[in-house]
Amino acid sequence: MGKENALRGTMLTVTRRYAAGIDVGEDAVRLAVVSRRLRANAVLCVEHLESVPLPSGAVIDGDFVDRAVVVSALREAFGRLPSGGAWRALRCAMGLPASATITTQIPLSRLMEAREPLPAATGGDPHGVLEPAVLAEAERATGIERVALAVDWSVQTSEDGQAQVAIAATARRHVEARVETAAEAGIALSAIDGEPAAALRAMRHSGSVELGDDARYLVCWLESTGLHGWLVGSRGIENEVRYPAPEYRSISDALRDLVGEHAPLDCIYAGGQLELLAHAGVPLPVLGKTFACPALPFESAPYCNGAAEIMAAHKHSPRFAAAFGLALREVMQ
Repeated sequence: MGKENALRGTMLTVTRRYAAGIDVGEDAVRLAVVSRRLRANAVLCVEHLESVPLPSGAVIDGDFVDRAVVVSALREAFGRLPSGGAWRALRCAMGLPASATITTQIPLSRLMEAREPLPAATGGDPHGVLEPAVLAEAERATGIERVALAVDWSVQTSEDGQAQVAIAATARRHVEARVETAAEAGIALSAIDGEPAAALRAMRHSGSVELGDDARYLVCWLESTGLHGWLVGSRGIENEVRYPAPEYRSISDALRDLVGEHAPLDCIYAGGQLELLAHAGVPLPVLGKTFACPALPFESAPYCNGAAEIMAAHKHSPRFAAAFGLALREVMQ
């Protein structure tokens, strides 16, 4: 019987890809496991959701202050997973909070002008030409020497046709702490990604499934540092905003500026610490009335597809958006 179970697990990993998203917050470790058949347009399934509380002070502003406690919570969360063979082939991604990451966009033309002199051996390789300038910009933005930074960047085309270089940088110690802590818990990480980006990915997935590709909607991610907002349209991300920011008096002002004067919204999706909206005087129902559209909390429930033994509170918790998005990144690759 044991051999039959092992064979079944092996066959599952051949026909499905499994991935885990790990969100280590200040209050809890949240784990989402998702799967998808290895074929085009396959439906995404949530297989497991877990939350293990953390004591106050164990994690502060992205720093693992008490690493032993985090290791124990990770072991407990993964220890609750089924022991079948399919679960042993998980690709695992862990989140990095916005407070530990600096993101910026620079016109490609400006970076090209400011790039450092390079030896002729670099040739026409765009990566070789841009990388020193990207590192210099990351160093300037963070105030941290480049040797102590972990930097990710990409070239993107904006709506006006101009090329922009998107840069994300964090202290290397944050990345190393996550890799080492996961390893102590017996977990091999395949990726580290920003929590706001992961939450955006999760809620865009909901939008594409529930609204369609031509919909225009808001995505809001709320964490202890404030609001991250994005306007999503048929062309992708059309605008984004952060709050608090000096130019806005309130979250409402920030979101009105984000939406602009264009066509009405089809929906608003919100994830994370939604109580912060209520504290700001704009709970989801009020937000929906303000923009004359449905305002919905992110939920994993529509993708659980009858998976057994997932707590109802987890299925409907908007705080699982980052973990869901982290797993989504890995299962779609």
